Amino acid sequence: MAAATLVISALSIMSLYLTSIDQHRLHLAEMARSQVSLIGAIAQFDQPVSDLGGAGAGQVSTLEKLAYAHREFGGFGETGEFVLAQRAGDQIEFVLSRRHAHSSTPQSIPFTGDWAEPMRNALAGKSGVTSGLDYRGVEVLAAHEPIPLLGLGLVAKIDHSEIRAPFVRASLVTITVALLVIFIASRLFISVSRPIQQAIDEQAETFQILAETAREGIILADTRGIIKFVNPAAERLFGFRHDELIEQPLTRLMPEEHSKEHDKYMKNYLQTGQAKIIGIGRQLTAMRKDGTRFPIYLSIGDIKTSHARLFAGVIMDISEQQQLQREILEIPVAEQRRIGQDLHDGLGQQLTGLGLLAASLLNKASKPEHDLAAKLAQGLQDAIAQVRSLSRGLMPFEIDAAGLQVALENLVEEFRAHGRVAVKLDCQQAVVISDNSVALHVYRIAQEALNNAVKHAKASEVELALGIHGARGCMMVRDNGRGFNGERQKTEGLGLRIMQHRCSLIDGELYFKSSPERGTTVTCFFPIDQQTKGRP
Repeated sequence: MAAATLVISALSIMSLYLTSIDQHRLHLAEMARSQVSLIGAIAQFDQPVSDLGGAGAGQVSTLEKLAYAHREFGGFGETGEFVLAQRAGDQIEFVLSRRHAHSSTPQSIPFTGDWAEPMRNALAGKSGVTSGLDYRGVEVLAAHEPIPLLGLGLVAKIDHSEIRAPFVRASLVTITVALLVIFIASRLFISVSRPIQQAIDEQAETFQILAETAREGIILADTRGIIKFVNPAAERLFGFRHDELIEQPLTRLMPEEHSKEHDKYMKNYLQTGQAKIIGIGRQLTAMRKDGTRFPIYLSIGDIKTSHARLFAGVIMDISEQQQLQREILEIPVAEQRRIGQDLHDGLGQQLTGLGLLAASLLNKASKPEHDLAAKLAQGLQDAIAQVRSLSRGLMPFEIDAAGLQVALENLVEEFRAHGRVAVKLDCQQAVVISDNSVALHVYRIAQEALNNAVKHAKASEVELALGIHGARGCMMVRDNGRGFNGERQKTEGLGLRIMQHRCSLIDGELYFKSSPERGTTVTCFFPIDQQTKGRP
């Protein structure tokens, strides 16, 4: 503000100074022409004297008159004066006394010297206004005119210092007043802004302390997705140094399949305001500096200030939480396997033995007992079928490379056998999963999605597909049922939340796409072994 005030004042004074120079130029030129006209008239009046008194008598008479008039004229302003001179060889001789000369007798100066530049122009027959050094070596603004009739040159001049003096005084006054105003304004501004600045500093300090002590990672990014701030927890979480993240894109912290979609989501939110993650929070998969992936819960807020718009992300590593949930969930799963194994190996074998005995009895029984033995044998066969079905439900598949695909094939056959719905299975690629827990959760998600399609969506056709998408496995269930809207999903979708929970336990991602009367598509992305390759 101070600099702007001084610059504006300086420009204003400079503009006025240049205007004053132009006015002095016009005034001096007009005075010089007037004096030359007057001297020319006197010289013409004295011309008859030359005819009577001989050559030069008229010029002498003219100069005497000018000298007399000049004694009565002290100049104009503080430094302004008229100067008359003639050239004598290589000297300039002044024919009148000079206002600033130390002696009333004019002295001569060299014609080729640096001084008296305006007079040299006049004696050379040039008219005009110029700035240069006068006979004293002082910089002046001078109008010069020749007097050909007398062989003289006339200069009307004024010192530049006299022209500048009022503007110098005005500059000093302006600077003094400006500095005084700036000082008073600064004091008032400081007194008013100090409490505000203290509040801002306290808030900034509080945020800094919270950010540095928080266990969760905090990242601020602009609307282009460029990182502007990271706290120490985020640095530790992703394994990067502070300077390796600042001014870097957010996609550096995402797996490749997420980074491709990030810019599209950001652009869509900025244009439409429709949030998919912002303001909602979501479980995602992030990537460390060494390339390892880990599950996070991400909450994003939209921060709008008067000068900037930022997105704040709070990141929580949920690896330990998911591991604990897996271990807790594995307990009933292991118990289910044990019960299923006991049913298959224990009760199933006993029922099979009893069935053989019933068949033997049926062959030996007489007519009255034959019908009773047939009913007993059929009942045992039905019981064996139920036990096997129950054991398969508790132990859906074995742990091997093709276990998930086999289990899904059995699941589809079961739906087809009960005549519930027409199910199409598409497993054109071998998906290798060595982690039985991952395979089990994917199976349960598919089972729940099929049940929803039959029980709730009232679908007549369902498609179940298993394949590979990029570096992840992909399981998709699509139906042509009645679908649902977003509010129903939030309020009534217990099965959907169970699927989401199962997907989170295996570092996967679950997406729902549904609309009323247009069916539903459930897509689950899950981790697979590195040797699995290909795309669907």
